[in-house]
Amino acid sequence: LIRNPMKKALLFIGMILMAAGLFAQEEKEVVTGAGYANDVYYSLETGTVTTVQRDNWDIGIITQIYSVSILTNGGSGVELYTYTNGDTANWADLDTTGMMWKPLYNSLETWDEGAFSANATGHPDYGWGIYGGMGLITGDSLYVLKTIAGAWKKVAIVEKLATNQWEFKYANLDGTEEMTVNLNAKDYPDPSFVYYSLDSMKLQEREPATAEWDLLFTKYWDNSIPYSVTGVLANEDHIELQEVREAGMDQSTHNSFEEADFTSEISVIGSDWKDFDFSTGWILTDTVVYYLKAYGETDSTYYKIYFTGFTGMSEGKYTFMQEQIESVSNRAPAAVQLLEVYPNPASDQLNVVLDHEGEIRISVIDITGRMLQSNSYVSGGFHTHTLNISDLDPGLFFIRLEAGSESQVVRFIKE
Repeated sequence: LIRNPMKKALLFIGMILMAAGLFAQEEKEVVTGAGYANDVYYSLETGTVTTVQRDNWDIGIITQIYSVSILTNGGSGVELYTYTNGDTANWADLDTTGMMWKPLYNSLETWDEGAFSANATGHPDYGWGIYGGMGLITGDSLYVLKTIAGAWKKVAIVEKLATNQWEFKYANLDGTEEMTVNLNAKDYPDPSFVYYSLDSMKLQEREPATAEWDLLFTKYWDNSIPYSVTGVLANEDHIELQEVREAGMDQSTHNSFEEADFTSEISVIGSDWKDFDFSTGWILTDTVVYYLKAYGETDSTYYKIYFTGFTGMSEGKYTFMQEQIESVSNRAPAAVQLLEVYPNPASDQLNVVLDHEGEIRISVIDITGRMLQSNSYVSGGFHTHTLNISDLDPGLFFIRLEAGSESQVVRFIKE
């Protein structure tokens, strides 16, 4: 760590000069196929990692032991509804007569909140089930799901055990062809999700290892519009992003971002860098660039990308310029620097290592956004602050550091 402010300033200036000569813009292509038939997992460092069929799954179950997310394939037509007239106790007598229910969608902020968790109200209610202690979550909600093939099914998540074993069941609405699926998520240590098709009754191993990809070129449901869109989602586990829109900008030379404005929200790039005109076809926005910060073991690598072409359904080809800016930040440090959180996972105490002069607020937040702890301190520079988390139930949480208008967030797991 560099503690001397003058040395820091010299390093940042040196990196600016060095970066100007080391890196150049490169034109990149990602092809998702005619009709956007495929998903493409992409690495900023190595390019396309994996191209996989997009419509061969209905639900995706997270493999991380302390998460409960279950996705739906909204981009391929899967629809999910909570059965509002009962719960799992009404499995045998579900009745969809006059069904006027509100559909459920995946979050566009985090992969940790799939459509099955859309009704979560906070611990111990995780949407599809209730936490009962000792790592056991028991399903209490009954769902109606339309598969990619258009078949209507009733679905219930039976339970998730502390050993990361899942059980769920589904059947036709009249109760015929009932299937029970047992999934040991420990068998899939590398990808973030394992996928299942209710139509083919098969598990689909389609996602590369989480550490291997940064961006996903895909089709997904955007409820803010609302309809399915083609666009780019991010890997929140090791990349943060920032969108900069400026009237009259030159995308090729633009090089101005704010360190404090990076976020792990997965849909920062999304789909709104393009628009469709029925007379002329696809029109790209030339007043937006995206900055990406990929975390490494010892430092971060910064990239800039902006889109230069999109062919639409004919071949699903994205064309964009990519530029590596630097291997460590060349911007002045943020008002608050979160350097490390350890141990992670943690059981009783969590150490937060930070570098900040002045007042700072440290908060603990659960996956629903509910603040569980929040306290202000005066920090005198490089410092380790220890939090007591013994009262938290096992699961996924967030640490948020705030100083003035700037903040940083990191995830941790409570054992």
